[in-house]
Amino acid sequence: MTTLTTVAGKAPASVVLDFGKEVGGTPYIDVTAVEGAPTLTLVTGEARQFLRSPAATTVASAAARGVSEVTLASVANLEVGNSIVFGTGADAQTRTIAGFDATAKTASFSPALTRDLAVGTAVSSSPGAPSSDESRGLAGVGGPDTLQPTGAGRLSGGFHGGFRFILLTLSSPGSVSISSAGVDFQAFRATPDDYKGWFLSSDKQLNKMWYSGAYTLQMNLKAPGLNGLPDARIYDGAKRDRSIWTGDLLVQGPTALSTLGDAGAEYLKSSLNVLLSKQRADGALPGSPDFSKRNSPSGSPLFYSNNYSGYGARAIIDYYRYTGDDAYITSVLPALRKELAYNDSFLDANNLVVSNDRDYWQASQTGEVTKYSIDYYILLREMAWLERKVGSAAAADGYDAKADAIKTAVNARLWSPELGAYGQSNVNPNVLVGDANALALQYGFVPAERRDSVLAALKTLWTPYGAIMGPGLKDPTGHTIEPFGNGMETAGRFAVGDTAGALDLMRRTWGPMVDEDDPLYTGTFWEFKNDNGGVNRTTASLAHGWAASPTVQLTEQVLGVTPVDPGYATWSIKPRSGSLKWAEGAVPTKYGDIETSWSSNLKTERFELDTTTPAGTSGTIAVPVTGRSVVTVNGRTAWDRGTAKAYQAVAEDGYVKLTVPGGKYEVAVKRG
Repeated sequence: MTTLTTVAGKAPASVVLDFGKEVGGTPYIDVTAVEGAPTLTLVTGEARQFLRSPAATTVASAAARGVSEVTLASVANLEVGNSIVFGTGADAQTRTIAGFDATAKTASFSPALTRDLAVGTAVSSSPGAPSSDESRGLAGVGGPDTLQPTGAGRLSGGFHGGFRFILLTLSSPGSVSISSAGVDFQAFRATPDDYKGWFLSSDKQLNKMWYSGAYTLQMNLKAPGLNGLPDARIYDGAKRDRSIWTGDLLVQGPTALSTLGDAGAEYLKSSLNVLLSKQRADGALPGSPDFSKRNSPSGSPLFYSNNYSGYGARAIIDYYRYTGDDAYITSVLPALRKELAYNDSFLDANNLVVSNDRDYWQASQTGEVTKYSIDYYILLREMAWLERKVGSAAAADGYDAKADAIKTAVNARLWSPELGAYGQSNVNPNVLVGDANALALQYGFVPAERRDSVLAALKTLWTPYGAIMGPGLKDPTGHTIEPFGNGMETAGRFAVGDTAGALDLMRRTWGPMVDEDDPLYTGTFWEFKNDNGGVNRTTASLAHGWAASPTVQLTEQVLGVTPVDPGYATWSIKPRSGSLKWAEGAVPTKYGDIETSWSSNLKTERFELDTTTPAGTSGTIAVPVTGRSVVTVNGRTAWDRGTAKAYQAVAEDGYVKLTVPGGKYEVAVKRG
């Protein structure tokens, strides 16, 4: 039981409710008694520090010493009982707010001034008035709730998409007794049975990351019928923007499919349908098909960038890769071809992309841009793969030829000997950018003799909180660390065998996010960070889908399970164990689950992997070896110190790869 009592002229009574992690839905309080006619103000925040906003204004009319009331340019965010500071430095005068008039824009305080105040003198307050951290103009929901208790019973606020804290303030005189409070949870509330895929390892921090990424995705799921929309949607953030974004779907789609299986597939497919419904006649897909819901729950399409248009096409191909939904992909193939033609219009005579695009960190990059060229290369390779499955082999050959030309051009024109890495563009050839070099590693652009140089260059961008985008680079609000981009680097490092580096960067970037003592902890992943590991604005999303890459990468790179053909008709199991002792997990597929576990002992060079894969499928199992390793499969020798014995065993990059049909396998690697 808590009783809030506010006395006229005194600081309003308030209480903070902490749900311990991100939640979303409709908050409520159970009132047992009311005295007077009080008003309750309810605001939510993803972080406690977001619950109040201090005033920041100026003196509007000169005030003489001895007065205790001043006219201000604004009285926004003033609250009775707050400290108010007139001026700065040695001349500052700190007082306590006794009252304010919103119409006259006056504030009264005590004690009286001891020095004159000139017009324009800076004024601030602390800790500030209750303030929502939501962006109602973008999300279409949220903002402060005003509750009028008249007697015992339950009072409910409005819908709030993502928050950890509630600040409840009795903003007018009176008294209210509250017996309990809670939230009608309206995101996707996964039970253990809902997790069709899962992951565990010998590292508790990595385990937290996997489940935090999965929970981030769940907080981003808008159920059918919610917020005035009949369909299911995957939003970018629980709190903001609450819109479908194609860049986010590149991470959210695989996360939904590998953690929630069919339920995730339905959310993804529905979101892709919304996206495709807004395709322009020239083939462009909007970066967001439902942006800015200020005037309508449906929002409106935002054709944000050609790169984001390509991301949308890739998200659709990802859906097919993981689900094997032939009917769907065949129906949308013409739309994908139109989108590819749109992206092709930005390719210049040198086979590089020129677009002045803003991409994900919202800053235009001019000239022949390395990342945009690699992004188009990726789309071409993805389309070539797709055409060979359900379309035209001749078209696939053409896409591959064009992709090869882009790769050649990037290496010939955009490599910087000064950086020992790829430059940002031909306009800024010696500006190091993390994302372009990360993608170059992941997608095989970097010749073997240059890999160490690129890895070292990328490491110069590391901070204790993750990798910055590049020297001097930042988004419009000053954020320098983008988890979306850091996920590209961890993927790139995994791809070239730098598992230790990938896990190191993962810990730097996402480790603080899963630290329950961090003041921004929500149990979900954050949109971006500044140089100090925090965020620069209260509307920053602390449950943002594009940051969930650890979930998919721990499943696909550490556990090692990836789809090769649509729906995992063929699959690959290739663990990247690093210094971990063991990992286990499952991946849902249309044919049944792929269950895998492995253990590693670096000292004895022993590695054991057990897996059960669905009947009717096939794939490869790759296990780490040395030159003297012996590999057995279900007790049968498949590899003996460099010699293949069974299962078409072949050595590749420190692994022995075995080709097998679906079934149950116990693979052991031991020193011969």
